[in-house]
Amino acid sequence: MVVASVFAFTVLSTGIFSAERGKETIHAGLKGARSSLALKGGVVANGVSNKTLSLGDSAWTASSDVVATASTTAKKEGTASASSLVEADFTTGLASYEDLSATVDLSSIDSISLWVRSTVDTLAGAIEIVVDDTAACGSVLENIDIPVLVANQWKLVTLPIADNSDMTAIKCVGLNVATDNGNQSVNLDEIVAQGQATSLLVTITNTLEGEPIDVSEPSDSDADGNSDSDSGHTMILTYTDKNQVIKDVYWSKTFIGANDSDDLLEAGEKAELTVSLTALSNTFPVVGDVKWDLEVRPEDGGTVVIERVMPDIIDTVMNLN
Repeated sequence: MVVASVFAFTVLSTGIFSAERGKETIHAGLKGARSSLALKGGVVANGVSNKTLSLGDSAWTASSDVVATASTTAKKEGTASASSLVEADFTTGLASYEDLSATVDLSSIDSISLWVRSTVDTLAGAIEIVVDDTAACGSVLENIDIPVLVANQWKLVTLPIADNSDMTAIKCVGLNVATDNGNQSVNLDEIVAQGQATSLLVTITNTLEGEPIDVSEPSDSDADGNSDSDSGHTMILTYTDKNQVIKDVYWSKTFIGANDSDDLLEAGEKAELTVSLTALSNTFPVVGDVKWDLEVRPEDGGTVVIERVMPDIIDTVMNLN
């Protein structure tokens, strides 16, 4: 009887323990499900549009030992390309330039695209595009390397801007020869500062009228677009495209409609998240046709993944539905 009693007690205790664990698992699952987010409405992107630096349709101003013309035969866009015949006696330096009719703000733009062609093979950085905020490119703000070129072949290149913080009033764009390749002719066409998305706006809500979700904002003390590592936020946003992953991108929130003014997203409340894109590499900004994913991961519950493709033409406000 003693053995039977002990055995019965053991079985009973095991059953009760298993039942309790089962209840805990069920409640944890329900809590996770009731803590999930959902996307509410569309996705909006803010951006800056393309800014033309030179169409290349007219001759630039040439330095000594350089002949600048508008070539109507060697061109890719419009009526002509800006052609600079660099003679053997020139060696290196600013070969030619064009002053803009009005200043252009490039402080929110990370790249410049253009068509380029040389009559000789060139190494990366042998010729450069320069931009300046003074006429005649008298005090160049940045020299931007043009990649390897094959003689007599047009190439569409995208050039990253290393530091655009001082480029609020660009007045001049020019061609700089950094390596003496002897006699060569360089054609430039359609030089454009590429428009890009600067932030994303998404609206989230609490699904199933579930558990409150902590949407305390991260901090970004150095304003680099990445959330500070010592920030106390618990909801993590991760940006991904084919070139990069930003695992804890900075974001801020604004509640829309009725709310109780705390940092919890509760039943019936909606919050608009503004996601900064300044942390992205200036080599790979969010330009036209870029496909990206944004993962919104709260402390509890499921993850929301938002996928969109940017339109061909970047505008100041874009609905990405």
